[in-house]
Amino acid sequence: MKHYQLDTDTETQAEQKLDSPKKLEHPFQSPQSDPQKAWYFFGLLMVVSFGVWMISQMSGEKKSPIVFEKNGEAMLAPHRQEKLNKELEEIENAIQYSLRASIDGYFPCHTCPDSTRTIYLYKGQVWRYGSTRKEENERYPGGNYGASNIVFVPEFRGTIAECLRMEKIKIYNYPLLPEARAREFLLAIPPGNKIDN
Repeated sequence: MKHYQLDTDTETQAEQKLDSPKKLEHPFQSPQSDPQKAWYFFGLLMVVSFGVWMISQMSGEKKSPIVFEKNGEAMLAPHRQEKLNKELEEIENAIQYSLRASIDGYFPCHTCPDSTRTIYLYKGQVWRYGSTRKEENERYPGGNYGASNIVFVPEFRGTIAECLRMEKIKIYNYPLLPEARAREFLLAIPPGNKIDN
């Protein structure tokens, strides 16, 4: 019959484990994360994202801004010439406009002194002055004027400089309008304009 001898070191370790209470972890508790590993993973993610973005930028075929005639003379590429012509046309044919109330009612007010930030306008009263190089449907796609029940009213046509000048004159003279002076409080600029321009 064989005799087995107990390993006293193993027995001592077992007793120590039984004597010292071990913290039990919840089965759904996340293990302790290493902040250094998290930063490493974040850095790696940023490098990969930047690489993907660079590849996407380089893969898009870009048109040359110039073309060469048969005699070797350089000129603007047709797409650049077309864009230039359009922008020059817009500079020469701008619009100074007002946005006006299409019904009596409350409208957003960016400069009102009270906390409600609304103002009552009667049909036809000015909500905002502006100028644009674009037509109404390009300047305000889908009729999104910044408030409901607003109509676009062209007031002056000219170069962009002339229209900006007219817009400034109308914004600064807004407090002189009878509709502005009839209120309990005087607004320095129309309720739809956030600043003097």
